[in-house]
Amino acid sequence: MIAAALLFTVIMKDSLDRSLLVLWVASMIFFCVIRMFVWKRYNHDENAVSPEIWVRRYVQSTLFVGMLWASLSLFLYFSDDLVVRSLVFMMIIGAIAASVPVLSSILPAFYAYITPMAAGLAVAFILEGSAFNIAVGVAVPVYAALIAQTAINTNRHLRESLILQYKNQALISELNIEIKDRKSAQQELKRHGDQLEKLVDERTNQLVVINRSLEKEVEERRRAEYNLKHLAHHDALTNLPNRLLLDARLEHAIERARRYEAQVAVLFMDLDNFKNINDSLGHAAGDELLRMVGERLRTGIREDDTVSRLGGDEFIIVMEQVENQNVIEHLAQKLMSALEEKFEIQNQALFIGTSIGISLFPQDGGSAEKLVANADAAMYRAKEQGRRNYQFYTHELTKTAYDRVMLEGGLRNALEAQDLMLYYQPQISLADGRITGVEALIRWEHPELGLLPPGRFLQVAEDSGLIIPMGNWILQTACQQMSAWKKSGFLLERMAVNLSGRQIRDNSLVQTVEKTLQSSNCRAEWLELEITESFIMQETGHSMETLDNLRKLGTHMAIDDFGTGYSSLSYLKRLPVDKLKIDRSFVRDLVKDPNDAAITRAIIAMGKTLQLTVTAEGIESLEQEAFLKEQGCDQGQGFRYGRPLPAADITHLLERESLNLSSSMVCL
Repeated sequence: MIAAALLFTVIMKDSLDRSLLVLWVASMIFFCVIRMFVWKRYNHDENAVSPEIWVRRYVQSTLFVGMLWASLSLFLYFSDDLVVRSLVFMMIIGAIAASVPVLSSILPAFYAYITPMAAGLAVAFILEGSAFNIAVGVAVPVYAALIAQTAINTNRHLRESLILQYKNQALISELNIEIKDRKSAQQELKRHGDQLEKLVDERTNQLVVINRSLEKEVEERRRAEYNLKHLAHHDALTNLPNRLLLDARLEHAIERARRYEAQVAVLFMDLDNFKNINDSLGHAAGDELLRMVGERLRTGIREDDTVSRLGGDEFIIVMEQVENQNVIEHLAQKLMSALEEKFEIQNQALFIGTSIGISLFPQDGGSAEKLVANADAAMYRAKEQGRRNYQFYTHELTKTAYDRVMLEGGLRNALEAQDLMLYYQPQISLADGRITGVEALIRWEHPELGLLPPGRFLQVAEDSGLIIPMGNWILQTACQQMSAWKKSGFLLERMAVNLSGRQIRDNSLVQTVEKTLQSSNCRAEWLELEITESFIMQETGHSMETLDNLRKLGTHMAIDDFGTGYSSLSYLKRLPVDKLKIDRSFVRDLVKDPNDAAITRAIIAMGKTLQLTVTAEGIESLEQEAFLKEQGCDQGQGFRYGRPLPAADITHLLERESLNLSSSMVCL
């Protein structure tokens, strides 16, 4: 540390304030000397004070040194020179990284050392205000957390090694004692002659038994140590290498590829719709499926390749000595085909698919972490492309992945800060033009991007699990608003709220809806829950039971985007629904496209046959409205009647409609 501080001072003497540099390096040398003094005292007489006091002194002196390294961040304010700023950044980051092998044996000292450095550097960058500096500032704690996890793992392995070492030493001591006893017995026998020969034989036999027992115990300990090491590097469920062993093998493959100027491919695999199997058949079936998937992947790869389980339903394959892209595509297609074959679990035939993202060394990254992250980004791209395909990483995906992370973080903050809001779009009776209901539509007032429509962030919410708390907030807010409108005397019939697939699969949904209705004083018959046709056709079992229970509460159910899926009349008869909403893609061109007109007629006729209310979405023109009224469509929704508006604007519409209705009655 003294050498590094002096070197930094010499390099920076012409670039930074010399008085500050001298003060800083003097302080560093002072506290380093204190640490050496503590070390010397401990070596001289470690029993002078209790071990806790030695540790406290060590942690305190380490904290002061860490704070001095952290104070380098202040130099970022005294220079705009990129070289100076880069050197300061690298000195602090390097000091954090170098702390793992030295300080991980005493974690409090490690935390005391890296915490001020990471915090100081992060704050220094964030306070500078630019998007790049804020991103760097956010990345520093993430980097420090990863380094901390490495230190924790190192600490754990060190403790396990010491414990095992002490146990082995105790075992050896016991064995030495037995050997000494044996020698003493033999010497005693020699002194007493033949009369003790029988006793010697008996003692010898006992020692043989003891030695065999000790040998057996040593062997068992060796096996236990091997099993512990195996467990530390392998997934307990599939027995595949885990992330720790994967990183080690991938780094080794990268080093070998550098030497021989070869390529390494990383395939990031995620099973499609695996959660549905867990929800419908239980986690035991899901675990069995993961084991079978791991076995198929193990038998499907090349001999020199590595397949590992990252966690959940994610698997990673490392391909070494990649000759060309065709080899990678061949393996990806082979593995996809293998997983699409039938699985027999609990006497049921299951079929799954997989989405694969692929990154390559050296063009897509020079470290294991970077290659895995880029393959992960490519996997998300494969899911966006319809699943059951593979995608190679491109540099554009890095920005997309970054945007997803930033959106997810911002969305969490928005939920806490209540930056979300609901807009409402009127639903009109085509018979008399009266507003019969509204659909609640979420908006996000982003501090930088402005007002965001749901298409920008709903998928992020769905993937991250934020859709559950967000959906609960939408439901609570919409029901409270509906109660307020009804209390004001408006003749509004329905408040429509969309449900996502993840919400419906949540076991607590029915209880949440029931509590929301009670707390908001909203009657169940005022609430209309919308689900997409595509979701209904995918789901059975638990999800259908949830919809039935929601219907039993007294709420109304509507199928949104109807016509885009493959529903059958017999299937619809069994569903607990009250309304069909014709997708806007058919309404848009129904006046000039005979096919859209025919489909629209068929949906309206189907709804009438099943005694369901039919609502047409996306109505924008008088011609569309006239066609739908002629066919007997019940309701309309679209820009012709109003765009989604805040609650206050909808209130004005309802007040105006109420006044018009009162005037009409007076005239009568």
